[in-house]
Amino acid sequence: MAGAPGADLLEMLGGVMAGRHGFTVRSRPTCRTVVVKWGEHTLFCKLREGDRKAARVEWRWLHVMPMLGLNVPQPVAFRKQGARSLVCTAQVRGRPLDALLLEVARAGQLAQAHAFLCSVVAPQVRRLHEQGLVFRDLYWNHLYATSLEPDAELCFLDVERVFRPRWRRFRWVVKDLAGLLASLPHPVPLRDKLRFLRAYLQDSWSDVWLRRRLVRAIGSKASQIRAHTPKFG
Repeated sequence: MAGAPGADLLEMLGGVMAGRHGFTVRSRPTCRTVVVKWGEHTLFCKLREGDRKAARVEWRWLHVMPMLGLNVPQPVAFRKQGARSLVCTAQVRGRPLDALLLEVARAGQLAQAHAFLCSVVAPQVRRLHEQGLVFRDLYWNHLYATSLEPDAELCFLDVERVFRPRWRRFRWVVKDLAGLLASLPHPVPLRDKLRFLRAYLQDSWSDVWLRRRLVRAIGSKASQIRAHTPKFG
């Protein structure tokens, strides 16, 4: 699906915007996600009402993040129609990490899960932050993988949340890491949480002051996030 979308695809997406094609898999007051079949492909279309800025932001990051070594869904098409917008991407292989983590936890395979988090997830989150970016609301359901094997590919979803903070960057980094801690779908021993943080910090782990400051800030923010009631589930 590389290159500019053809007329037949654009016509089909116009039908999605008009409600003639696809079925809704997620809905909020101003945004819903529609899945549609196009030939042999499965496409995900995010339809927004009155929030074209978020659509433009998402479309931009879908192109920029791969250049920074961060996997995202393949962008297919971007359409605007009055106050409505549509961002269409290819289907992502795999499942959300919260579902995978819960599955292996129930199977008693936590060692494999924690190894994947340290060897795959922590380096990718570090890369995100090293590029000066933060996710803002980084939870396990925003990360997809085909499995928890060491060679599995990690993919970031819902990238309209991503931005490059100009100040108070430490606060946003803490929020990302706390979001992961707060959204763990099963209990995790403290030693494994620290292993993940060590893998994230890498060489900076030897900085005792930074480590203590980060651990305290993440723990406090994670408690705030867990106490927050989501607006739309």
